[in-house]
Amino acid sequence: MLYARLQIFAGILILLVWPTLLHAQSITYPKDIRGYKLERAAVELKDTSKQKNPQQNTSPQLIQFGSPRVASVTPLGIGLEIPVVVSPVKQKGRVDFLVFEKMKVNGTSVEIDEYHRAFDLPNHKPLTLKEPLRFYVYLPSAIMVAIDELSSSTKEWPITGVVYVFGRFNKSIFRFKRVIPVEINLKTPNPLHDK
Repeated sequence: MLYARLQIFAGILILLVWPTLLHAQSITYPKDIRGYKLERAAVELKDTSKQKNPQQNTSPQLIQFGSPRVASVTPLGIGLEIPVVVSPVKQKGRVDFLVFEKMKVNGTSVEIDEYHRAFDLPNHKPLTLKEPLRFYVYLPSAIMVAIDELSSSTKEWPITGVVYVFGRFNKSIFRFKRVIPVEINLKTPNPLHDK
């Protein structure tokens, strides 16, 4: 009897701990993507703690997102626009395009098109890109979700995923063609809150 209880307890413990162990493993990246050599830590962010920015995260990331805006609500889903903010960096470089992978907004997987608008990396202050990201969250009952969010919504939505930054980055007097994966794990204001 005691042995059976211990087995049940061990089984429950494994079920509770296993997802945490799987999540703790880091993402494995290929050596190169589309002819760009992958480099994990090529861009150093500038210290912007002296700047007063109310939306600044406590742990700045190269790619951040501004406040999302609802573009459309249909019976099939919710269309959102979200500004992309690039943090200032120490070295110079030019980003060719951005690719988004495994993106989730408020726990829902979303497909975000590649961002093919080249820009120079900012060196002095954060850069908000001219075109916001546009994506559609497909939901089986989007209107019901929107109504639920209006009545009992959280103030912030978590955004997770990986943004691949493809570009040419300066290192001393040399310029290298690289892709830098930026793991996103942040929160953004809920666009349905306070509507």
